[in-house]
Amino acid sequence: MKEKTFQQTVGFSIKDTVALYWLFKTKQTECYSVEIHKTFQNDFPGRPVGYEYVARIAKQLEADGALKVRQEQKRLFYHATELGIERLRRYEKLYFQQFHEIVLVLDRFYYALTKNGDKPAAPNHPLPEEFRAYFSKLISVKDIVRYLALKLSQTRSSFYMAEVGQQLEDVFGWTPSNGYLYQIAREMEETDLLIGYWPDERRTVRKLKGTDAGTAFYDVIAKSLEERITTTRHYLRYMLAFFHNKSA
Repeated sequence: MKEKTFQQTVGFSIKDTVALYWLFKTKQTECYSVEIHKTFQNDFPGRPVGYEYVARIAKQLEADGALKVRQEQKRLFYHATELGIERLRRYEKLYFQQFHEIVLVLDRFYYALTKNGDKPAAPNHPLPEEFRAYFSKLISVKDIVRYLALKLSQTRSSFYMAEVGQQLEDVFGWTPSNGYLYQIAREMEETDLLIGYWPDERRTVRKLKGTDAGTAFYDVIAKSLEERITTTRHYLRYMLAFFHNKSA
């Protein structure tokens, strides 16, 4: 699976993220470029950003009036201005609720895949409709459906695709459309990941059962999905910290 870019992961470019990071870190205290560069690398591992780039973003924010600067010997210390803090507030209004709702869903998938940490609470509402398109850009919907279908195939002698959708809704708080579920089911039959059959002549419900190929592919898809969800969840939780002024 081709790795998504940082911008595809969180919906921001590196430039946007570094700028927000400057404003977040200097909201209550002064910082200089070396500090910001070091902590950014720690908080966003795998996203190399040069020191000169971090310093250049600070200069741009200063020119925009979002940061103010104080020089002490050779060091330039920056502090967010009211204009900069207002920019943070605008981003919070635009993105906080969306990120929060998506992280709730990702937390449930993360626990199901890893069993790390405390088990999240069961969903008391589905992912809001206005956030579903964004969720689909972050995580492979196809992989989620294939993962759960193959998981069911290992614990049941047979199942049908509507059960996959129902489990996604009940356990995780999100499910794709029925049409998409059945499209993936057909693809999985065509690639020998599942075997489908009609249990009677009415042909109203198509039953599915596992194959050896599906059992082998389950580990591959689970590992890929775990890596993608772990990475995306980490970034989104940290982006929430930008807006909520507490640890992600």
